[in-house]
Amino acid sequence: MKRLLLVLTILANMFLGGCISEELTDIGIAVSVGIDKSEDGYLVTYQVMNPKAISSKAPNEAPVVLYTESGKDLFQIKRKITQQSPRKMYHSHLRTVIFSEEIAKEGIKDMMDFFVRGHEYRTDFYFLIAKGTTAHNILKVITPFESVPQMEVYNALERSQKNWAPTKTIKIYELINKIISDGDNPVIPGVEIIDPKDKSDSNDNLKLSDATKLRVTSLGAFKKDKFVGWLTEDESRGYNYIVGNVESTAGYAVYEENRISAEVFNVKMKRKVYILNGKPAINVEINWIQDISAITGDLDITDEDVIEKFNVKAEEKLTNLCKDVLKAAKEDFRTDIFGFGEDIHRAYPKLWKDMKDDWNNEFTELPVSFKVKVKLNNLGASTKSVFSKGD
Repeated sequence: MKRLLLVLTILANMFLGGCISEELTDIGIAVSVGIDKSEDGYLVTYQVMNPKAISSKAPNEAPVVLYTESGKDLFQIKRKITQQSPRKMYHSHLRTVIFSEEIAKEGIKDMMDFFVRGHEYRTDFYFLIAKGTTAHNILKVITPFESVPQMEVYNALERSQKNWAPTKTIKIYELINKIISDGDNPVIPGVEIIDPKDKSDSNDNLKLSDATKLRVTSLGAFKKDKFVGWLTEDESRGYNYIVGNVESTAGYAVYEENRISAEVFNVKMKRKVYILNGKPAINVEINWIQDISAITGDLDITDEDVIEKFNVKAEEKLTNLCKDVLKAAKEDFRTDIFGFGEDIHRAYPKLWKDMKDDWNNEFTELPVSFKVKVKLNNLGASTKSVFSKGD
């Protein structure tokens, strides 16, 4: 039996290996799809890997090739691309899908169906909104560190999600679940062009020390499947604390004109629904630990009173960030991007049944309180400013 299994495994590897090798000569690996608005409906841009340039067999060629087509139907556009491309588009290695602001404002629900239904698409790619430009322009930029530009964006998303509080990633099923939810709405991160140059779409961009780059930026708020506006960086930070999406980040607080920087980690968030005057209310509790990274001035951070006051300043700062993003969601966008409606649904299903049909309006009157607690863990290698004189 063991010998039979070994033979079958070897044969399977031989045949499968042959099939894959043959297919690679006929396919173009799409790493990103950008969707803009056009007179025909959609303007779709595919960023496709150029294997020759990536493998250094043709170092003067661009590492990616763009194919662009327009039409009313995404599937027809996908097939129409074959008029330009000598290879069939292969989407199983897709890393990002980028919407223009114009497309996102009109609604992305129908496009979600296309990406879910297509058998070639996996579920591990991220969605982004092109901020201040088109998706096509984002995909044109040749970036300096990664051979494939959208791999650089994908990696930046994953790193910043873990190390920078204003960032959030979102994949297709999370996005769909938030769109169809009665008590939650999605946010999608933005991507923008920084230091734009005339030749940012050519290999000349790679020779510049101040090359044009792409940057993952703040979060775009949605009401159902429609984009309604941008959160600021601080509002994006507050949002991620409220939804429990902060793993580690950097922060600072000002105490007696001294700026104290800290690494924030071990962030814990807990939300509780309770009844206040016959209606639901939310309490958000946020706890975290921080290590001091740098200080300005001659502050003695070994002083217990100084430490306590610094912690209070940090707590006040985050509380204000949370209040600011809540105010923006209630007053500017009128959309529950925090999932408070889902909290109420789970805690008080009968009460939720009477509220859900008009939840975005009900949300604007929802009482939300914040309780923030900070604990200082490490003072750093030096307990005083390096420029302070000893006694």
